[in-house]
Amino acid sequence: MESDATPKPPKIFEYRHPQSGLPRVYCNNVQMGTTSFDMRLLFGEVAEVLPDKIVVQQHVQVTMSWPEAKIIADFMLANIRAHEELNGAIQLPKNPEKVVIPETFPK
Repeated sequence: MESDATPKPPKIFEYRHPQSGLPRVYCNNVQMGTTSFDMRLLFGEVAEVLPDKIVVQQHVQVTMSWPEAKIIADFMLANIRAHEELNGAIQLPKNPEKVVIPETFPK
């Protein structure tokens, strides 16, 4: 009989991808929704900026448990800190309030 003190070998993860491949999605907008049980992230891209609204084309949503969200947050923060140690603080961009039209553009 095997003792409880005997360490078991770690399980190997096998990752399977769809035959068509994993979809790739770019995002520059993230929306979040939560419940007591999980967190949902909606990843989208700003498609249009109008005078009265900003149109976001949502591409994909990911729902995960709170423990998984915490693990991801810890990994992201650790990697952001490592990146900033090598490259300096990440600066958030400043954007002009409106589109600038060059003087050379015909009216």
